[in-house]
Amino acid sequence: MRLTDFRSYDRLDLKFDGRPAALFGPNGAGKTNLLEAISLLSPGRGLRRAKLDALARKDGERCAPAWGINARLSGEDETKIAIGQIPEAPRRRTQRVDGKAATGTVIGGHIAVMWLTPAQDRLFTGPAGERRKFLDRLCLPGFPKHGQMTLRYNKARADRNRLLSDGIDDDLWFDALETDMASCGAQIALARFETLKQLSAQIKSRPETAFPKSTAVIEGEAEALYARGEDSVDVERQITAWLKSDRGLDRRAGRTLRGVHRSDLIVHHSPKSMPAGDCSTGEQKALLIGLILAQARTQSESHPTRPLALLLDEVAAHLDEHRRSALAEELLTLPVHSFMTGTDAGLFEAFGDRAQMIQITDSSAEICS
Repeated sequence: MRLTDFRSYDRLDLKFDGRPAALFGPNGAGKTNLLEAISLLSPGRGLRRAKLDALARKDGERCAPAWGINARLSGEDETKIAIGQIPEAPRRRTQRVDGKAATGTVIGGHIAVMWLTPAQDRLFTGPAGERRKFLDRLCLPGFPKHGQMTLRYNKARADRNRLLSDGIDDDLWFDALETDMASCGAQIALARFETLKQLSAQIKSRPETAFPKSTAVIEGEAEALYARGEDSVDVERQITAWLKSDRGLDRRAGRTLRGVHRSDLIVHHSPKSMPAGDCSTGEQKALLIGLILAQARTQSESHPTRPLALLLDEVAAHLDEHRRSALAEELLTLPVHSFMTGTDAGLFEAFGDRAQMIQITDSSAEICS
């Protein structure tokens, strides 16, 4: 992987050897910046959801004219992915696969990326919107077009909300926007339903570990239709009917009150039969790790030839020694390329010589073992 003028890095060339990669160094050294670069090899804005112009390296008041990320994926067929800016079009993200322009969906067919960050530690007690985003990220490896569907749905919803708040009463405009919302909404709900169904089966099939089993369901009207056996055509038709019948109510509210943008992910600690939000901080962290590991296993089994990168930012800092050892064994048995960060190399001692230790200091990297 090569970074050029990305975040705190002026230039970085780093080769990963296939073992779990443990990036250690002091706070502010650039560990998370490196994970963010890897996360941008997937549809969307990466693990920090940063805007394009926030990614270029800054040196005092000066800002680099463009940034770049180049990755070479080894395998049966080597693949080269390039993402970044060009000085002539700094507001546009450029993406290439083997030298040819590519969409995020195309790149998603070559590599899948999943992550956990400290910002997600309070996922179960925070707003529903954050849980939806978490679920939608889980959907992407299995449904690469899910991000596009979500963007289209939200744009159509924003346009419909504008009509509602402006008091415009034009059936043709509403019909067009609601048709688009229903089409995208049905696909979004299907991706969520199928993702959770596969995830639940994976969790149920595994023995108990240091990361407790969970039950995860989604509360949403469209998703519930799939649970009852409806197909995409029926779900799309039902969403269209809901939107049309609710125009008066939505007009008084000034916004769209029903739809897949209101769904919520509900998680329970299975052994304790307890809502995840009522569990201790440590248990919530363990549940999150268990979910992401289960999804990584699901995707590695469903797409065995596609590389999967699992990014775990500061994952070991709040785990006891038992769970650190358990995490090491889980990652070593998963056919994924995992990347972890921590301030101290001792956080990864459970790996022994089975991890690639990389020290990050002042946005430079040194491979230690």
